[in-house]
Amino acid sequence: MSLSFRSVLGVAAVVAFMVGSLGASLGAQEAGDQLCGTCKTTGVVDLEIGSKWLNEYERGDGWEVLYCSEAIAEQDMALDWMPCPRCKAPSLRDQAQARWDEVYAEKHAWLKERRRMDKLATANDIVHLETTHFVLAFDLSKIKTSKKKTYRTHDAAHLYARRMETFYRHYQDLLGVVDKDNMRNKHHIYIFEKLRDAMNVGPAYANMSSNTTARRSGGVEHNSTLVMYYNKNVHTSDEDLYRHWIHSVTHQLTSVYYNPNWFEVGQKGLTPPWLADKYGWLDAGLAHWFEIDLDGQASTHCSQEQDTTARWKGGDWRKNVWKAVMAEDVPSFPRVISTPTQALSPQEHQFVWSWVDYLMTRDAKKMSLAIKLAKMETPTREILKKCWSTSMLSFESAWAEWVRVEYNPKKK
Repeated sequence: MSLSFRSVLGVAAVVAFMVGSLGASLGAQEAGDQLCGTCKTTGVVDLEIGSKWLNEYERGDGWEVLYCSEAIAEQDMALDWMPCPRCKAPSLRDQAQARWDEVYAEKHAWLKERRRMDKLATANDIVHLETTHFVLAFDLSKIKTSKKKTYRTHDAAHLYARRMETFYRHYQDLLGVVDKDNMRNKHHIYIFEKLRDAMNVGPAYANMSSNTTARRSGGVEHNSTLVMYYNKNVHTSDEDLYRHWIHSVTHQLTSVYYNPNWFEVGQKGLTPPWLADKYGWLDAGLAHWFEIDLDGQASTHCSQEQDTTARWKGGDWRKNVWKAVMAEDVPSFPRVISTPTQALSPQEHQFVWSWVDYLMTRDAKKMSLAIKLAKMETPTREILKKCWSTSMLSFESAWAEWVRVEYNPKKK
């Protein structure tokens, strides 16, 4: 399938971007200023960026790194410039110093706010990081990828921020979602190695706690927050954890896709705006679809789902669904589409994924319209008709025939 997430991952893994000298943004020399050989009469001098801080200048398609606690804590805030300490042009020096003071105040105000969380956790090495669409708190000591590369806390936080920004763009491009239709375009993800830290932070930041992943989306402030516990018995590898982030963030992205302008005066639509209670098949199906889109596996569940790691006939979902279709042993589509996410069985999780897989193959761009219609509490039969021009009965038969061909283990 040409929709693969992994195939676009390299697009956003951008090399370091240097912001350049501040000199061009300062005013002109004033009378009495002398030429300065130290800064070439710009008021600023360039600093060499050490390899440790190249992450701070990363950017990709529609995103960039905004703040990092580790960089801000450095004396020079890991910037690539500073006011010229011996400038012979006082007016430019003062302008540069004023700009430096402004940047310092802004970055340290951000850091002070983020450090409030640290008081709830026992970890003393939490890395806080903000990009265009994500705010992370990350205290995992290290991550070892399948390529045998080890990332320590700071670099691991940047790795996951980069991954999520890439996923954000992939999700929106694939489904045709745009920021203006989201209640919130900033998502908070806090992950801890110790369960007690996740349990302490959860109530304060997500209004709940969970021994897996606590989720909050919507509410008066339209918050989007995940508080995760890194259970190494469940997520035994970086790939497992990566998949869990994708699954969980998919839930958040569908939840915030809710524009009040969609509704007539007095209408509110689906309240709260998440899909789990009334459109479990769409809610879980999409989250699993993006997991499998990454690397062909689905291995995660969150606080609103039954444990999908308790396998129904093993981990090969395509093969499992194909066998069931061939044996004409398929759950009732009309029944399952009225089942909330938390009530779906491990078997039903595999089928809702397959139904979404089929619809995504037919026209992935229609999925954003389907979510919009669901938020407007449109019956699933009408969603299928308006988005994919099919009836319930036609959908079931066409999907089954598609599965017989596409999921056949003999097909490469």
